Amino acid sequence: MSQELKILFVEDSEEDMLLLLHHLQKAGFGIKYSRVQAEGELKEALAGESWDIIISDFRMPDFSANRALELLKESGGDLPFLIVSGKIGEDQAVAAMKAGATDYLMKDNLSRLVPAVERALREAEERRRRHKAELAILTGKVEWEAVFDAVSDLILVTDYSGIVTRCNRRVIEYFQSDYPDIIGRKISSLFYGDNGCEDDIFLSSARSQTGMEDIRFPSLSGWFTVTSCPMVSMDAGETARRGVVHIVKDVSRRKRMEEEKRVSDRELLTLYAVAFRLNSERDSKELLNDMLFQIHNMLRIDFSSIHLLEKGGLKLKASLGFSADFEPAVKRLLNYAPWVGEVLAGKPYKARALASKEMPQEVIEAAKNIGIHAWCAVPLKIGSEIVGVLMVAHKSEKNFSDREVFLLTSIGSQLAVLIENHQLYERMKEKAAELQRSRKALRENLHEVKLANIELDRLNRAKNSFIGMASHELKTPITSILGGVEFLLKYSNIALTTEQGEIFSSVHESVVQLKNLVEDLLSISRIEAKGIVLQKRPLSLISISREVFDGFALPLSRRNVNVQIMGDERPIPADEGFARLVIRNLMENAIKFTPDGGEIIIICRQLPREEVLAERSVLKEFYPIFPKGFPEVAQYCRMDFCDNGIGIPSEERLRVFEKFYGVGDIAYHSSGKTEFMSKGSGLGLSIVKGIMDAHNGYVWVTDGPTGRGSMFSILFPAEEQLPSALECS
Repeated sequence: MSQELKILFVEDSEEDMLLLLHHLQKAGFGIKYSRVQAEGELKEALAGESWDIIISDFRMPDFSANRALELLKESGGDLPFLIVSGKIGEDQAVAAMKAGATDYLMKDNLSRLVPAVERALREAEERRRRHKAELAILTGKVEWEAVFDAVSDLILVTDYSGIVTRCNRRVIEYFQSDYPDIIGRKISSLFYGDNGCEDDIFLSSARSQTGMEDIRFPSLSGWFTVTSCPMVSMDAGETARRGVVHIVKDVSRRKRMEEEKRVSDRELLTLYAVAFRLNSERDSKELLNDMLFQIHNMLRIDFSSIHLLEKGGLKLKASLGFSADFEPAVKRLLNYAPWVGEVLAGKPYKARALASKEMPQEVIEAAKNIGIHAWCAVPLKIGSEIVGVLMVAHKSEKNFSDREVFLLTSIGSQLAVLIENHQLYERMKEKAAELQRSRKALRENLHEVKLANIELDRLNRAKNSFIGMASHELKTPITSILGGVEFLLKYSNIALTTEQGEIFSSVHESVVQLKNLVEDLLSISRIEAKGIVLQKRPLSLISISREVFDGFALPLSRRNVNVQIMGDERPIPADEGFARLVIRNLMENAIKFTPDGGEIIIICRQLPREEVLAERSVLKEFYPIFPKGFPEVAQYCRMDFCDNGIGIPSEERLRVFEKFYGVGDIAYHSSGKTEFMSKGSGLGLSIVKGIMDAHNGYVWVTDGPTGRGSMFSILFPAEEQLPSALECS
C-alpha cells in the first residue's frame, strides 16, 4: 500500500514540480500537494492546512528558499524543508542548511530525491516523538510537584550529610518559614534545635530505612512518626544512593484520641468496680478501703478519704495515702467551713490548695508535710439525702477538671448506695441474729415458739408488704405528699414565714423530682423490656398539648414565660397516654431551659412525605440509616417545641437522648429563679425517643429558629402504614 504524503511546493515552474511528482509517485507515494510561488501564498497555505514536507526552489523571480524558511519559522511549524534547485552554490547551500533546511538537491540529478524525502520524514517523526516525550516529562514533573506539595505529611529530602535539599509546602507551614530558610539547613537542627538530641532519629536514617512511633520534637508541638528511606538510582548499571527521603507524620490527633480512650476506659472501669461491689457482703470498712484503692488505681489519685454523717458531724470512716499525722487531724470535719456546707448542700467543691478558711491550721500543716496540693470534695448522696463526703487529692498543682468532678460525683452517688446497702445489711444481720436467739428460746417453750412464729409471720408479711410498696405503690404516697404540700403551699392561705415558705418549696420540689423519677424509671423499664403495647386511636396533638400546659399553668405563673400553642388540629393515630408523656417531657424540658420572661412556641403541622425527605441531612445526624426504614405513608405530623433559652451545644445533641445523660451542671438545667429549677433524672429524652421509636416516629433537636435556644421536633406518621405484600402472605 502506498504512503500518503502531503507536499507543499514552493516553485515558480509547474513543469519542474510535475517532474518531482513523477519521481515520488513512481516510488510509491500517494501525494496530495499544493504549489505556491509568493510570500502571501505561502503564509496562507501554512495557516490553512497541515503538511508533511515543503519542497522549495532556491531562487524564484519574486521569492526565495531563504525567505520561505523564515516564514516557516515564524509560523511555528516544524516541517522538513527540502531545497531542489537548478543551480546553487556550495556556500549558499551550507547557509540554507544552517538556516533550517533539511537537505538540498540539484534538478538535473534527482536520484537522491526519494531517499532524501524518506530521511527527512523519518527525522521529522523522530523530532515529534522526542518533543512529545519531553512535554510528557515536563507535565509529569509539574503534576508530581503539585502532589508533593499537596501531601498532608511533612516530606523532606536530604543528602547523606543531613542537609535539606527539598521539602514540600507542609514543612513551610509547620515551621512558619520560607523555602530559603529551610533549604540548606541540617534536618537535625531544624527539628531538634541547634543543641541537637542524643536520640536523634535522623542520625541513623542516612544508612538504612528507619521508622519510629510517637516522638516529639522541641521545635514543634504535638506527636509525630518518622519514616526515612534512602533514594536509590541506577547509574551505568550500578546502584547509587542519592540521598534520603524523610516522611514526618503528625499523629497528635490519634494520640489525643488514644489518651481520651484511656481516660474513658479508666472511668468506666472505676464505675464498674463501684457498681460490682454494690451487693458485696464484706465488712463495711474493708469494702470502703477497697473502693478507695480502686479509685486510686484507676483515676491516679494520691490521697482519699470517706467521711460519714454521724450525730450532725462528719466522721472519718476510711482513708488511703494519709500519713500518721494527717489522719488524726481530719478525724472529724467541722461544719463551720463554708466548703463543708456547700458539699452537704449537694454541690461538689474543688480547690488548688488548702487555705486557712477551709481547714484548721494544724490540718494545713499536716497536708503540706505529705505534699497535698489540689483537692476535691463531693457529696455522698442518695436522692436528696446526704450521707457523707468523699475527699480526693493529689500532689500535682493542677486543679481537678469539671469532667473529673462529674465522674467523682457519679462515684459518690454509687458509694452512697453502697454504704446504705451495707448499713441495711448490717441491720439485717443483727435482726437475723436476734431471730436466731428467739428461735433457741422458743424451742424451750412451746408457747414462746408459737409467739415467735406469729412474730415471724408478721415480720414476713411486713417484709412482703414493703417490697410490694417499693415496687408498685410508691406513686400513691408521693401523690399524696405532693398534693398536701401543694395545698399548704399554694391554696391553704396559711401565712408562712419566709423560712417556712422556702422549706415547703424545697419539699415540694424534692417530691416532684421523686415523682418524676419514679414515673421515668417505670416508663424506661417498660420501654427497655419492649413491653409497650400501643393503644392507638385518632387524637389531636394540639389538644393534648393544651391539656398538658394547663398542668404547668400554676407554677409557670411565677416564671412569666409566654407559651404559645398553635397549628394543625387534625387527629392522627397514636397512643394517648404515651403521646401525652412525650409532650409533657418536651414541654417541661423547654420550660427548664427558658429564662424568666422568655417565650416558648409549640407548632403542629402536617407534611407530605417529600418535604420530610428533604430534611434527610438533619435526620441522618440522629438516625444514620435514614431514610432506610422510613414508614411508607404519604402524610406525617410534625410538632416543634421552640424556646429561646440557653440552647444545647452541638456536640451534646446526640447524647441528650441517652439514659441518665445531663448537659453540664445545674446551670444548664435551670434558667428560672422560682420554679422548674432542678436537674432531672436524665431519662426524659430517652423516654421520648423510646416512645417515638414504638410509633415508628422520629425525634431530633436543632438550634432555635432565631439562632437562640433549642428546637425539639417530633414526627408521627399521620396515617397507619399498610402491611407489605410479604407480610400479608
